[in-house]
Amino acid sequence: MKIGIFFEGNPKMGGGFFQSLKSSILISNIEDYADKFEVIITDIKSNEYLKKENIKTKFFKLSTFKRYYAELFEIDIMRNFLKKIKIKHPFSIFLKKESYDLVIFLGPSNNVKYCEEVSFVVNIWDLDHIKNSQFPEHNINSINDFKNNYIRSIIFKAFKIIVPHENNKTDLINYYKANKKNIIIQNFIPMLPTIYRDSSKDDAKYKELYQNLKIPSQKKIIFYPAQFWAHKNHKYIVDVAEIMNDKGQNDYFFVFCGTDKGNYPYIKRVIEEKKIENYFKFLNFISDDELISLYLNSDAVLMPTYGGPTNLPLYESFFFKIPIFYSKDLIKDPEINSHLIEIDLENPNDFCEKVEILNDNVKIKNITELSASYFNKTCDELVFKDNYKKILDEFVYLQSRWK
Repeated sequence: MKIGIFFEGNPKMGGGFFQSLKSSILISNIEDYADKFEVIITDIKSNEYLKKENIKTKFFKLSTFKRYYAELFEIDIMRNFLKKIKIKHPFSIFLKKESYDLVIFLGPSNNVKYCEEVSFVVNIWDLDHIKNSQFPEHNINSINDFKNNYIRSIIFKAFKIIVPHENNKTDLINYYKANKKNIIIQNFIPMLPTIYRDSSKDDAKYKELYQNLKIPSQKKIIFYPAQFWAHKNHKYIVDVAEIMNDKGQNDYFFVFCGTDKGNYPYIKRVIEEKKIENYFKFLNFISDDELISLYLNSDAVLMPTYGGPTNLPLYESFFFKIPIFYSKDLIKDPEINSHLIEIDLENPNDFCEKVEILNDNVKIKNITELSASYFNKTCDELVFKDNYKKILDEFVYLQSRWK
């Protein structure tokens, strides 16, 4: 048997890339199947990360001609015509040529639609395009329709669907009538803890990296690791800073780190218009080690996102024992919520009041110790590998009915 692990994208994708990287490493190390895996990459930079783990890769990249040819399949009338004359999509041809029996898609990918003769497992991280359709990233250029069509085209073809939380499973059943028996819940396993452990937890190195970022040392530092999408809601933090500025409260400093996805110019302009630049630092895209240095040396994470229910910074904060202020009611999970400091997204004053908890070292220590324990229980790598092994065992058994 030959199993392909489809790993799409590059490091500038942010959290999605590193979530897929961690997953590909863990899956590739499932002992009973280790010699059967091959990671299918679409960006050569991904290979640099996987080489370090001695993971076998296969490069899938379309030439300019094939890329245009593949785009024809996205036009309904052309796709139907091409199918009628038995012309296949380039990815379908690639899978056939490489003789894969099963392909595991670690994240959303349009190529999953072209697994015509190959079984597949697919990860669906969220349904934000439905639940947060008001944001431009979900409605410009018919993105909402595209994502709806994408999910509908694969939901009943997938061998298994992986989701990160029980809430996601409920959403898939409610919105798409998915078969609940085929949905597997597997929590996000962030990559940063592994990088930190592999560095022998060299806190002196991370302290130096943090100092090189030139962040004020005399203030409480609150950072937000998120790309500049509108639904990530950086504007909430701008509103918080404006309130603090009006009150003459200058004890806090906010650090943004993430690439522009369309909303950066707006956030930058609003900050300049309100003349509160002295509350912010923009770091754009930073390295893994620099991000770790922020977790280790900042006072809190503030994540007022509309997207979820869960996100990687949530679990990264738990691991690094840093308190996280998180969107109220985003997660319908009392156990997770007990480890957060929830904030009302409609009222930035709510954060301004709750942030005072950072002055209570006893409460903060209690919160972060309990959240770290929760991380160890929930983000268990052995459980992750066992979940995927069960999927593979079931597939092998079923495949033995015909092969």
